[in-house]
Amino acid sequence: MSVLLRYVQCLLVGWLPDYQGTTRGVSLQRLAVLLLFWPLFLLVQGINGIGLLLDHVLFPDFRRVQIREPLFVVGVPRSGTTFLHRLLALDERFTTTALWELLFAPSITQRYFWTALACLDQKIGRPLGRLLSWSERRLLGGLDGIHKTGLLDPEEDYLGLIPVWGCFLLVLVVPAPALWRLTFLDRDGSDREKARLMKAYRRFVQRHLYFHGQHKQLLSKNPSFTPWLQTLSHTFPDARFIGCLRNPSQSVPSQINSILIGAQIFDGRDTTAYWRQGFLAMLDYYYRHLLSALVAMQPERQAISVMEVLAVEPAETVLRFYQQFGWEADSAFRERLEMQDRQARQYQSGHRYSLENLGVDADTLNETFGWVYDRFDFPRPRDSVA
Repeated sequence: MSVLLRYVQCLLVGWLPDYQGTTRGVSLQRLAVLLLFWPLFLLVQGINGIGLLLDHVLFPDFRRVQIREPLFVVGVPRSGTTFLHRLLALDERFTTTALWELLFAPSITQRYFWTALACLDQKIGRPLGRLLSWSERRLLGGLDGIHKTGLLDPEEDYLGLIPVWGCFLLVLVVPAPALWRLTFLDRDGSDREKARLMKAYRRFVQRHLYFHGQHKQLLSKNPSFTPWLQTLSHTFPDARFIGCLRNPSQSVPSQINSILIGAQIFDGRDTTAYWRQGFLAMLDYYYRHLLSALVAMQPERQAISVMEVLAVEPAETVLRFYQQFGWEADSAFRERLEMQDRQARQYQSGHRYSLENLGVDADTLNETFGWVYDRFDFPRPRDSVA
């Protein structure tokens, strides 16, 4: 009975345990936000669920779509996965998911509906389009320094697993053990859970290819798929994987800072210690599992991207991956990569934070990730990071 009550607490208000086994109370801010969040969330999921069911009636052939040589960009969060994803998305061989599809149109039915509405809006001068652009900047503009995104931008397709509770991001709202277990899926997930998630993900990809073109290759970017590497490799035996790494002095505090910003939206309390402890354990596993899982694959199926190299040599890095995978890069793609090379030299991150403020001191980083510093010859941590 106590276990059941604990899950009800997580579902309704997301009460977080401290590390002595007691329970913190719910803040008024969290209660107010969730009273707004849950009705909207459930409404959207209900509409999405209807669309997914209609697909089986209106577009039943999507279940016969073949998924050929998908490319998965995985790795440690805040290690250049977004940058690499958007570089690769410049190649027209790929199709990748946009944010609007993931949140509001996971079904083929919805995608045709919203596309038709957008065409109609275009013919009458884009009044809805202009309103949407204004709303998008108001809602998402504040995140530009951390993760710049928009409804039309390529985004992580694990959001498409929200209907089956396969998206780790939901832990911000419901910090339940089942969601934390997703960060150790290859190691801790049951065969039944893995089969359930892979069946849902395969159907999601088939729907995407059915709508965008069955001749396309899927391009997926998901740091949260790093602990799913072995499961994904078994499900898609001809898939390619690029694992992204970065100096832990930058990636670890950057990720903790990012999650704290999200946590502050849903919770008025100081939950830094909860997220710091959880993410230190998670990221340690990410580094270890990424390297061990990739090494176990055939060389032509996997590659490593180091952020410190990718940031200064984006075009050359991507072309090396193509050579390793046995792919040809056409002239149009090469020109787009050269343009990104020029822009990369002018980029400066707007993400600023202090190790001390996050409670991730140099000793903690050295103790947890010392093997990473040694293996990749990364500089050891300093007190503040930019």
